Amino acid sequence: MTKVCLVEDEEDLNAILTIYLRKQGWDVRSFKDLGDARQQVDEGADAWVLDLMLPDGNGFELMKLIKARDASTPVVLISARGDSIDRVLGFEMGCDDYIAKPFMPQELIYRVKNALQDDVRKTGSTMTFGDWVVDTERHSVTCASRPIQLTTKEYDLLAYLLENQREVLSRDKIMRDAWGADDADSPRSVDNFVKRLRVKLPFLHIETIYGVGYRCVQ
Repeated sequence: MTKVCLVEDEEDLNAILTIYLRKQGWDVRSFKDLGDARQQVDEGADAWVLDLMLPDGNGFELMKLIKARDASTPVVLISARGDSIDRVLGFEMGCDDYIAKPFMPQELIYRVKNALQDDVRKTGSTMTFGDWVVDTERHSVTCASRPIQLTTKEYDLLAYLLENQREVLSRDKIMRDAWGADDADSPRSVDNFVKRLRVKLPFLHIETIYGVGYRCVQ
């Protein structure tokens, strides 16, 4: 059974999130401070949901321990502060996703599932996201067997994002690696193509990292 650890000091929110997480069939261990949660790090978990602002310290401290034990363990950070600096710092330190309060519990479930990749299946050259299928060999995308039309640059961006999931990618890096350094007029053209993908491919969760670029957290 998938083990998910939740660290949240707000008692009511902790109780609500625990209920929603358990409804997914996960083994949920909930904590209200760093002291108790530190003991769980040694036992390990499949994923962590971690509040940054805790009564006995900063959540970044615990994430360092989690990633030091196993860098592949997904960590979803939650915080009442939506500061860009916290987001960037969190991603630089290795978090897999970041969500600012207030949020709907269902959104957190979606983010944890993406971090665990529970709803993503990969077989050969195809990746399946529910009814959506991306075939990297045929350069095609379908939804319930219906083809979705993408331009060459749209598909190149999609493939690049999926190949570099959970990495924070600057606009310049996307231009250089996905299209070639001279293949776009300006880094801001990346924004337009991201908007197009968000409309055409609603399953694709592309997070805007303000002041930096984008990150696909599928």
